[in-house]
Amino acid sequence: MKASVFALAFTAMGTITPWAADAAVPPVDGIGKPAIVRCGTNNGAVVRASHADKIVFAIVGFLQAQLPDDQPGVDKLPRNTQLDIKVLDDPRTVADISGKVLTFLGAADTSANREALRILEVKYAMVCPTTTGP
Repeated sequence: MKASVFALAFTAMGTITPWAADAAVPPVDGIGKPAIVRCGTNNGAVVRASHADKIVFAIVGFLQAQLPDDQPGVDKLPRNTQLDIKVLDDPRTVADISGKVLTFLGAADTSANREALRILEVKYAMVCPTTTGP
């Protein structure tokens, strides 16, 4: 019985041809739009998501502090090891990741300091705050 059902199915199909495979390749989107996400409203005001970057980096050389009084603190930062910071991100701007790290650390944004920094990874987070009102 099973063999006849199988044969009937092939007969109903007619000639057996291989199916064409459709690739699910997404189109290229060349239009940059800010990732401004509306989380809801609070007393009629639009509440937007907060954007943040987690930047994993290593200091591989000497960093010069932005202010001379901050140099001892900058000198104490561990070198040649993975470190990370979390910084706010503005979805309407292009992020200068090295500049964000140097500014966060209190280091001067110079070409020498940029050479002493290795960006290893950047992770992105978006958080919608609660939208409860009084």
